[in-house]
Amino acid sequence: MPKPARAIQGNFASDTIDVLTGPDGEPRYLLADDPTREFSYRSPFILELEITRRCNLRCVHCYAHAENRDFGDELTFADFCRVLDQGRSAGIRDLSLTGGEVFMHPQFFDILDAGLARGYDVRFVTNATLVDEPRLQALCARPIKLITVSLDAISPAVHERVRGPGSHRPALDGIDLLIAAGFPLSIITAFSRLNIEDFDALLGFCVERGLTWQVQMTSAKGRCPRSITFSPDEYYAFGERVAAAIAARPPITIVSMDDLNTFSLLQPLGDLWRFWQGLCVGGLLNIFVRATGEVTPCSALAFPECVVGNVRRDSLAAICAEERCRKALAWHRPDALTGACASCPQRQECSGGCPEILLCMCKARTENEYCYRHIEERRILAEALGDG
Repeated sequence: MPKPARAIQGNFASDTIDVLTGPDGEPRYLLADDPTREFSYRSPFILELEITRRCNLRCVHCYAHAENRDFGDELTFADFCRVLDQGRSAGIRDLSLTGGEVFMHPQFFDILDAGLARGYDVRFVTNATLVDEPRLQALCARPIKLITVSLDAISPAVHERVRGPGSHRPALDGIDLLIAAGFPLSIITAFSRLNIEDFDALLGFCVERGLTWQVQMTSAKGRCPRSITFSPDEYYAFGERVAAAIAARPPITIVSMDDLNTFSLLQPLGDLWRFWQGLCVGGLLNIFVRATGEVTPCSALAFPECVVGNVRRDSLAAICAEERCRKALAWHRPDALTGACASCPQRQECSGGCPEILLCMCKARTENEYCYRHIEERRILAEALGDG
């Protein structure tokens, strides 16, 4: 078997995906730890299951409009079991549970057990504020692959600016309980104008505790107001901080999400480019089922135009077999690009960057204003014209 041309770094060591070029010139995605496991639109790596939109917090940037109330249109436990069966029929072996807040679902542990009983490796995402001794003991009785905690700041004032009053101390206490219990743990942070000031403190927190840190940009979707999101220039400065942090070779893994991995002419910012695969891997490495039953290529693409079916009427196995996610993202291709993207030398390798950013942060989904090279060229031109 040929050596991988590149690798997709996950937020857990065994999540690393080797990307090879097949005989037909198309990329092949294999699990680095087990190259017999190959992933495709027919058989993605991870099934992401949003089990509820109910949440004890009300984060200003929430894409799911989550809040502490009952939603009348959510899937039942029987629905979840059916989806889990269909996911296994499609060959999916990894399951990620998310919300809302997963602990707010009264049958969270039943759903978790249903996944384990079907042979899934199970992980989940939480805000950690509801981790107490009874829940901790229940978790300790189960083989959890990974727990990812959403943490937006170390400063109480900054964190609560994003997640609401009283959210900070319980989150840190929950993280410490999970670390003490020995669970594999990672931190995920969505940066915006509200919390960018805490970047260094969050990095130090993760280094001190030996935690993988997943970083991304807050996008204007759900109830997130555009006013708190980064401008292109602020995005560029954010990318520089992430790239510099990675280049410093910290004793932890920093995972830059696809929304940060655009091309740059400069270093170390240009190093982020190696994490971009040239296409969106939504629907290929993960597939997302919302609490309403709607299916999209990934949680970041929870837009009406990205819905490929609903598990209440469509089989998840059929959605995969028909490669509906590939078809839903058919617009995301080099020959469809316009403006500065159409004339870019990297357009064939880039396709315009992360489609989430194209859909909710750009004027058109065929030109990415949040591209480092685009920003650099604009600055060079402005300086040449004396406008800088």
